[in-house]
Amino acid sequence: MPEKRASSRPPLSVLQIGGLAGPGAVAGGVWAVARMQSAALVRHGAAVELVGGWLGGRPATRPEPHERIFPVRRPFRGARLRGLIGVGLVRHVWDRSREVDVVQLHLCRDFITTSSALLLRGAAIPVIAQAHGMLAAPRSRGLRVFDALIFRRAMRTPQLWLTLTEAEERNLESLGVPRTKMRRVVNATADPGTVWEDPQTPTFLFVSRLAARKQPTVFVEAAIALLRDGAEARFVVAGPDQGELETVRRLIDASGFRDRFDVPGELTEPQVLEALSQATAVVLPARHEPYPMVIIEAAAVGTPIILTSECGLAAALQKAGAAIVAAPTADAFHAAMATVAANKDLRYRLSARARELHLGLWSAESLAESLLGLYAEAINAGRQ
Repeated sequence: MPEKRASSRPPLSVLQIGGLAGPGAVAGGVWAVARMQSAALVRHGAAVELVGGWLGGRPATRPEPHERIFPVRRPFRGARLRGLIGVGLVRHVWDRSREVDVVQLHLCRDFITTSSALLLRGAAIPVIAQAHGMLAAPRSRGLRVFDALIFRRAMRTPQLWLTLTEAEERNLESLGVPRTKMRRVVNATADPGTVWEDPQTPTFLFVSRLAARKQPTVFVEAAIALLRDGAEARFVVAGPDQGELETVRRLIDASGFRDRFDVPGELTEPQVLEALSQATAVVLPARHEPYPMVIIEAAAVGTPIILTSECGLAAALQKAGAAIVAAPTADAFHAAMATVAANKDLRYRLSARARELHLGLWSAESLAESLLGLYAEAINAGRQ
C-alpha cells in the first residue's frame, strides 16, 4: 500500500459498533468483518475505535489497540444472543458519539446495536449502518411486534446503509429503507500471507458453523459417495456445533470410512488459513448464504472453491471462472468434488483466478478506501 502523505488535518475519527465479539464462534462473521474494516481503516490513517461485547469472563487474548471490549450478560436464563445486555457498552457509545466524526453501526436485531441506534437518533453525528444481509421482513409474530414497537425506530437513525447484494437491498426496502440511502460495498479480507499448495492426497475441507443452513451433512454425504467410488481422499469437517454435529458423526460412523474423516471442532483464524492452504478444495453447500467470509478467505489464499448457486458470491466467482458452482444437493457436490479431484489443471486454474478476483474485488485496502469515501459523503450531507 502506498505510504500516506503527512497532513496538518487531524485524522478522521470513526466509531465502529460491532456487536458481540465473543467468546469464540458466538460472535459470528459480523465481528470478523468489523475487525477487518477497522484494521484496514487504521492502516489508512483513520482514528478508529471498534467496540464490542463479550459474554462471560474476559477475552483470552488482548484486543487490538483500537478495540474496546465490554462485558455483556444474559438478563435471564435462556436469553439468546440477541438479548444479551451490556449497559456499559451502550453508555460508552453515547459518550463517544459526541467526540467522533462518524459512526458505523453493524446493525442487527440485538440489544447492543439496536440500543445504540436508538441512542444515536439524538446525536448530531452521521450514522452509517451495515446489516450484513441479516435483516429481512420478520416471519414470527414476536419479531413483528418487536419491529413495530422498537426496531423500525432504530432503523430510522442511519443516513446511509451499506449493502452487499441485490437481495439484501430488496429486504431492506421491505423494511422501509429507501434505495436512495443504500450504497453497495463488498466484504473483504487482508492479504493472509498464506498461499495454497495442492496436497498429494486429495483433501476436501468444510469449515463453517455446523448449522442446518450450512448443510454439513450434504458435504458428508457427498464425501461418502466419493469414497464409495474408490477415491483415495480425506475430508475435514471443522467448525463449532450449532445443531448438526451429532448427525454428522452418525453419518460418518455408519459409512465404514471413519478413518477418512477428521472432525476437529472450531478452528482459530490461523488454523483456518492453514487448513485452507492445505486443502484440495474448500466446500460450502450452504443454503441462502448471503456473503460467507470463509469463501473470501479461501479466494485470498487461492484455495479452489466449490459452493452453491444460493451463495451471494456465486455469480462473481462463476463469472471469473474462480469456483465450481453446484446445486445444494449431495449428488451435485459429489460430482463437483470428483471433477476437482481428477483435474490438476482445473485446480490450478481455479486457484489463480480466485486470487486475482480477491485482489481486484475483495482486498481490505480497496474496501477501506471505499468506506472513507462513504464517510465523507455522510459527513458532507450532514453539513448541508
